[in-house]
Amino acid sequence: MKCQPLNFKGTKGVVGLSQWLEKMESVFHISGCAVENQVKFATYTLLELALMCTKFLADETKKVEKYISGLLDNIHGNVMSTRPKTLDDAIELANDLMDLKLCTYIERHNDNKRKADDSSRNNQ
Repeated sequence: MKCQPLNFKGTKGVVGLSQWLEKMESVFHISGCAVENQVKFATYTLLELALMCTKFLADETKKVEKYISGLLDNIHGNVMSTRPKTLDDAIELANDLMDLKLCTYIERHNDNKRKADDSSRNNQ
């Protein structure tokens, strides 16, 4: 048997990493792989994952920055201050803030309309 590392997808957090390490140890034990080769294979596999994650984060950060830069001034600062990590987070926050601003605008408009109606009734 040759020393062959299992693919590590990195999608299941710490539990997935622990399970992957246990499986790697089992495969290396069963295959009789030398310790120095085990370290090489495991290191190489994790290095590839780290490179993939770094690229993903860099791309995602650029997307978030570009999206935020195009927001209206009245919500731009609020979204920036939360420092969203993903584009989805930035979009969700911006949508929530816009909904809140629209609700506030509608309430003010309705209040002003009521006040105007009350004033015109009082003047009659």
